[in-house]
Formats: sequence, C-alpha cells, structure tokens
Amino acid sequence: MDSAILLILMNNPCIRCGKPRIDGKTWKEKTANSFIIHTQTICPDKECQKIVDKATADRIAKNELMVKNKADAKLAREKALADSKIAAAG
Repeated sequence: MDSAILLILMNNPCIRCGKPRIDGKTWKEKTANSFIIHTQTICPDKECQKIVDKATADRIAKNELMVKNKADAKLAREKALADSKIAAAG
C-alpha cells in the first residue's frame, strides 16, 4: 500500500472503535468556478457505523433544539422589555 494512503487511513480512525475509516460515498458539487469532490468516510464495521450515525443524529437534534430554545428565549426577553417600557410609559 502506498505510504501516503496508509498515512491518510491511519490519521482518520473511527471515533468509536478506532479502526481506519474507508470511503463510503463520493459526489461532486459544482460551485461558481469549479467542482468540489466530497468523500464521506465510514467505519468498516457496519454495526459500529450505525451507532456513530445515531450518536451524530442525536447530537445534531440536540444542537437544533438548543438553537431554537435560545431564539425563543431572546424573543421572550425582547417582549418582556417592550412590555415593561409600555407599562412605564403609561
């Protein structure tokens, strides 16, 4: 195996089991002036990859909920501030 490829594989271990990840899916995306090639790497152990995918989905859902809650809290603070200004003026 080419040493450059081996180095890339060893520098991209699975976050759960530590096995070298493999290329799973590759696709091209056109930008204004060029093409970008994306490569999604996966764990060679299918069961491990399912667990990693579930953990990633859970983390994304948690992050989206935190962003939504932060936006809702900001709106509530702004409404409370506006209400207090109206009460003070009236």
